[in-house]
Amino acid sequence: MTRLGWLVPRTLGGRVVLVLLVGLLTFHVGSLWLHQAGTEALLGTTWESVLAERLVSAKRAVAALPLAERDGTAHALSSASLDLHWTAEPAVNLVEEASPRIEALRARLGELVPVSDLAGLRLGYAGQGAVQADPARHLLLGALPLADGSWLNFSATLLRSGSPEHATLLSTTAMGVGILILALFVVRLIGRPLRALSEAADRIGGAGPQAPIPDEGPREVRQAAQAFNRMQGRIDRLIADRTQALAAVSHDLRTPIARVRLGAGFLDEAEAALAIDADLDEMEAMIDSTLAYLRGETESEPRKPADLVAMIETLCDAAADAGADVAYAGPPQARLVCSPVTLKRAFSNLIDNAVKYGGSARVELVDREDALVLRVQDNGPGIPETDLEVVFEPFRRLEASRNRGTGGSGLGLTIARQAFEQHGGALRLANRPDGGLLAEALLPRSATQATKEAVS
Repeated sequence: MTRLGWLVPRTLGGRVVLVLLVGLLTFHVGSLWLHQAGTEALLGTTWESVLAERLVSAKRAVAALPLAERDGTAHALSSASLDLHWTAEPAVNLVEEASPRIEALRARLGELVPVSDLAGLRLGYAGQGAVQADPARHLLLGALPLADGSWLNFSATLLRSGSPEHATLLSTTAMGVGILILALFVVRLIGRPLRALSEAADRIGGAGPQAPIPDEGPREVRQAAQAFNRMQGRIDRLIADRTQALAAVSHDLRTPIARVRLGAGFLDEAEAALAIDADLDEMEAMIDSTLAYLRGETESEPRKPADLVAMIETLCDAAADAGADVAYAGPPQARLVCSPVTLKRAFSNLIDNAVKYGGSARVELVDREDALVLRVQDNGPGIPETDLEVVFEPFRRLEASRNRGTGGSGLGLTIARQAFEQHGGALRLANRPDGGLLAEALLPRSATQATKEAVS
């Protein structure tokens, strides 16, 4: 990204608004500049012509009067932009000036009166030395000779060529604000189907079938929505077919397992019967885990208020009664609107993992204002840093710490993470500095908070 990349909005709507705003404002400013340049040229030409005609008319009127009446008449012919005085001697002492305006005025005067009548004509700007710096700030001064040697002195206010600056700025600002409001409204309407498409994409993989998104808006957006709905339908059918097949296989396996278990009961060798029973128990546990995993993908348990502390203490007490080293620390009660069976299964998997692979389980619940945080720690060997995410893959077991002697199907952590994500939360693993593994689960209290935590 370039150094100016931060000026470019990251959203599609923002970029559309920026393009509209910059393009239209550039066109507007260019049009105003061309209009102002043309107006300036027209006003400049008209001003010199009008001034020359007024001066010639005043000269003829004053020259036709007696001397005593000339100055009064000159004053009477004056206006806000042209001040006239008659004197016997020129009242202005100007350095010879040369500018396009003075030359234009001189040429126009030469067209209206004979050149001989303009002998000694004096034209220049007030301010002398400052004239070249900004002549538009000063008056145009002059002395027009009369036939008897007297003079008609005048001062004319120059028209400011840049008079519309404030109007131009106000017009441009008003247009920019109008374009911005209109563009935001239009882009919001156009972007609504895109936002629905994005929300539907985020829901893929959740529990149960997903409702199709409405195909509305511009043609391109409708085509994208229709293609997305077709894709979502194929995914739903794929998941349903796979789930049905695996569930059927898992269910059908129970019949031969039961026959083998019955046959093992008639064996004379007790050790062989016990070994067969252990293998069959492991197979049934794997089937139960598989069915639980599949149910978590396709079923959506109704949510209701539940006390998470009661669930956790029940699981800890059951593990302690079985001889495991399990302890709980936390508040006496923590209520949350949730799917109780789903969360209890997730808690059970975390505690069982800690006991099986770490030898003990220290369960801690932290009740925050925005979320509940569950931490389960053990004293086991931990997990290699490179495999902290790998263990969440379905049916994945690490040979170094997840071996067949401890049982398990490789679905415990997968089911647990799935349950927390269905509640808008998250589950992460980390190795403790003093040894052992830490499993930390986050359960936001609201859907809004869940979204914020998931994004962060």
